[in-house]
Order: sequence, then C-alpha cells, then structure tokens
Amino acid sequence: MGFQDDWVMRQIDIVARFVSSLVFKKDLVKYEPGVSDILPHTDEVYYMIMRLLKEGDICGAEDVLFENIEFSDRYVELATDFYQRLNAMTDKELESADFSRDEVYDGFVDILTKLGIPVEQFTE
Repeated sequence: MGFQDDWVMRQIDIVARFVSSLVFKKDLVKYEPGVSDILPHTDEVYYMIMRLLKEGDICGAEDVLFENIEFSDRYVELATDFYQRLNAMTDKELESADFSRDEVYDGFVDILTKLGIPVEQFTE
C-alpha cells in the first residue's frame, strides 16, 4: 500500500466518523437489518448490496446504493456502513473488482452530498 492509498483510507475513516458522530452520536455505525418487523426499503437494498459484494461486484453494489437513494437516517447509516466495508478491503481486493481507493472516497463523498450531509471540508 502506498502513501496515497494510506492517506485516502484515513480520509474515508475521518468522513465515516464525522457522519457517525454528526447524525448518530456514535463513533462508527454499522447497518443492522431487521430492526423492525417489516422489511423496509433500506433492508432490501442492504441485502442486494451484500449479495453483490459477496460476488465481488463492487461497482454493481455501488450502483444499487445510488439507484435506490432514500433520504432517511437509515439510508445514511447504510451508505456509511457500505463505504466503511469497502475501506476495510485490501487494495488487492479492490483492484480485483476493478475499483480503487480513490473511487471509494469519491463515491462516499458523492452520496453523502446527495443525502444532504455537509462534507465540503473533506473534498479537494
């Protein structure tokens, strides 16, 4: 892992902690499906994303996340969890899925902006 990738990983972690603290008053969040008796839209999206990640299709999983955007705290939690999962992957895992650490960062900032989370201070 090069210096640039290490820096990007730290930036992703900082953004995740910022969002977790701002929205959920927690250090980090983890999306937990099944919080209610009914299957909410966010749980459906979560299961689709997890299936695609298991198949190694990060691009497809990210597309599902953006295509099903919902303006709710649960969706912010889901998006944050998704990008934390990607950030925890090795560079080799990301590369094998034709994804880069920079794309993780850019996607995270993009979806948070679409969800109305102020992350301007983290963008270049």
